Amino acid sequence: MLSGFLITSLLLQEWERTRSIRLKDFYLRRALRLGPALLVYLLLLGGYAFVFLDRERAAEIYSGILLTLSYVSNWVVALKPDYPAGILTITWSLAVEEQFYLLWPLVLFVLLNKKVSRRWIMIIILLGLAVIVLHRTWLWHAGASFRRLYYATDTRADGLMLGCLIGCLMSWGLVPTSRFFELSLKVLALAAILFLAYLVFTIKSSNPILVQGVFALASLAIAMVLMVLVVWPGSIAFLLLRFPPLVWIGRISYGLYLWHWPVRGYIFGRSSQPTNRQIISALVLSLVITTISFYFVEQPFLALKRRLSHA
Repeated sequence: MLSGFLITSLLLQEWERTRSIRLKDFYLRRALRLGPALLVYLLLLGGYAFVFLDRERAAEIYSGILLTLSYVSNWVVALKPDYPAGILTITWSLAVEEQFYLLWPLVLFVLLNKKVSRRWIMIIILLGLAVIVLHRTWLWHAGASFRRLYYATDTRADGLMLGCLIGCLMSWGLVPTSRFFELSLKVLALAAILFLAYLVFTIKSSNPILVQGVFALASLAIAMVLMVLVVWPGSIAFLLLRFPPLVWIGRISYGLYLWHWPVRGYIFGRSSQPTNRQIISALVLSLVITTISFYFVEQPFLALKRRLSHA
């Protein structure tokens, strides 16, 4: 969701400024943002596997590294039921995003360059979103496995598409700003936050109900919250998000996404019910490693990315 919104907004801003989208620069900026931390992460995991793991388990790590670098890990996990869901399975969502980065900027550039109207661009996005939801529903009733529906791009891209739609609405100033609409959307956003909190604390990621409509509802809930935060930045929720610790977590979120999974596996072991001490230890160690990665790996390349953005 958030990636679809941010990327679409940035691309439309560039188009408004220059009447063009420099795809080469876009892909270079994405590589500088995501690549360095990922490469260090994979290198260290590969080194750990080589030194400490037996041949079979190390081979799984090496295979996962290759799949991660090729950005197809989500499809392998989705289509091969016997594929071991190992430590690098966490990169499935990164693969989905990278596939989106490869396709959507090019599609949007073609639509804008061919002078397709804003209305038709949004209709195309809505049609794509509807097709994904209907396709996922059809696959479920046809007996597709949960892994197929959970990890594959064609069944999980509706959140990204909804983010693209919100990005278009915001960038083109098409969101109503009347007092009635504002109050209505804020009430819905509050209900959405409660709904999302309920999902986080009660629904496990392996629950089949997720692919039976909950994913679509969760995407809509996030969209409503996002619209309130962007259109009415003076809201209480936005002020809470400016709380320094939350801002910091947002800055290092990518590294935290990468590192929390192996740290979790190392500290939790095979335990399905970790102790409070294990949870706290995993959280602290994840934050320490992520902070080191952020300052010594990500920051130098982010500085280069900023220079390219202003070039």
